[in-house]
Amino acid sequence: MDSAYPLPHGFPTALKGVAPVNPPVDAFSDDSDVTQASDGHATVVPAVVRPHANTRPPNILILVMDCARAKSFGAGGEGPTARTPVLDGLARTGTTWTGAVAPSNWTIPSHMSIFTGAYPNAHRLRTFRRAGAAQETSASWLARRGYETALFTEMVHLVGGYGLEAGFERRSARHIGISDEERTTSNRIAAHADALYSPWVRSLLERLPPFVVPLNMVNHPQEQAFKDQVCGSYVLDAFDRWMERRDADRPFHAFFNLVDAHEPYPIVPNGHRIGPLARWYSRTPRYYLLSVPGLQELVPWDELLAGYLWSIEQADRKLGRILETLERTRERERTLVIVTSDHGQSFGEGGNVFHGCGATDSITRVPLVVSPPTEISLPSEVPGWVSLTSIDSWLRAAASGRAPYEEDGRAPLPFSMVVPSSDWVYCEGAPASDPNRSLRGIRPDASWNHRLLAAYRGSEKYVLDLETGAIAHWATTSDPDRREGALFTGREAALARSEVFLEYEAVERGSEGAATTAPVSETDLDRRLRSWGYD
Repeated sequence: MDSAYPLPHGFPTALKGVAPVNPPVDAFSDDSDVTQASDGHATVVPAVVRPHANTRPPNILILVMDCARAKSFGAGGEGPTARTPVLDGLARTGTTWTGAVAPSNWTIPSHMSIFTGAYPNAHRLRTFRRAGAAQETSASWLARRGYETALFTEMVHLVGGYGLEAGFERRSARHIGISDEERTTSNRIAAHADALYSPWVRSLLERLPPFVVPLNMVNHPQEQAFKDQVCGSYVLDAFDRWMERRDADRPFHAFFNLVDAHEPYPIVPNGHRIGPLARWYSRTPRYYLLSVPGLQELVPWDELLAGYLWSIEQADRKLGRILETLERTRERERTLVIVTSDHGQSFGEGGNVFHGCGATDSITRVPLVVSPPTEISLPSEVPGWVSLTSIDSWLRAAASGRAPYEEDGRAPLPFSMVVPSSDWVYCEGAPASDPNRSLRGIRPDASWNHRLLAAYRGSEKYVLDLETGAIAHWATTSDPDRREGALFTGREAALARSEVFLEYEAVERGSEGAATTAPVSETDLDRRLRSWGYD
């Protein structure tokens, strides 16, 4: 279905042979055709196309509510759900996807998949590897086609030098170029304090759980203070200023990441009295909740979940302010708005804690709402499974004068490297970790601490344990988090693996020998950050 935006004369439509581009990063860049590459050398950037105002393609705005899980939203939600009147209003004007699946169970690989249209088995960014983007991102592609591009993020990973910044001319964040370890003093200490993660400490906490309280009294206030700082109005104010100053004759692409729904959370009593110990148990870092048997049973999960729902509602209010800015600048009616998450969040389901572990539906499935410009018609609901890797193709289709997807949810143009090409939708579950330590080798009996690969199609869900070869299977007619899956082993597992996962694993093997971007030294990274105008 064609949109009301004709393809502007001279607008490029092919991707083949196009090299990745790192456009200039000062807040309001000029029309220079020279920019700074990741190695510090000047690189000629192909001239951008400046479409005329009367043929201007739509603006594109994406908002990621970090850690938002599908089951906590009204559309298809199970159990308690958040009140999200702003998002619900958007859903009434566009498409609600009831089967959206994140490409990974944590932030960095999922965002790279959203930005490139490739699963982690192709882009291979699965950890804190500071380097440039190995593939062209949608922001780079849009920048070369005349879009002003801007990143507004509360999540430090998106501006941490991992390649996720590529293509954004403007980057706004409270903290730039820092790792999880560098966020707080307690994290910096804990990252080098091996004794805190020793078997002796874990054994002590298993026998005497209250000993976790003094650890939490040091860590939690700093984590909460950091979240309070980044979750203010900083990125919203930056967006307001940018919208007032930008070139109104050009389309724009703005990307937001809001971390309101990320832990830590306030405790919401929910009508029950919460004792002081239970309150402190709820503030325990993920590492100890996963590694110390019995500690999870002491956490008041229902009250913690209520605090999570409240946090989602704060993100919804921020979405409302962003839409108000679009209305005030008369850009709302010609803006494609996409709201989703990079992964979900678990509150004890399947033994999982928060994210970055396991492949339960609470972590793999995310909300997804698409609201088009007024002149584009989209289906009101697409019930099938869809990967967030599809978003890259939707953006490129919209920027080329087409509707982002057809009635069946498929993009009209095969832009992205969506691999594999089958109709299975995948999510990778990495081995568990917390901001400072991996849990590899700890509790190896727990499936959440193995590398997992979930796959969805029709009414089926499979999860492959890549360490044992075992496969679990569920019918998705009811919540798979509420029951154990049927376990396949031996010949039965081999047949299921061949049918469901063969192509995904083949891409993984094929990309292992591919050239990767050379790592960037800390000195080079610091110089690059200063050259981009960061303090």
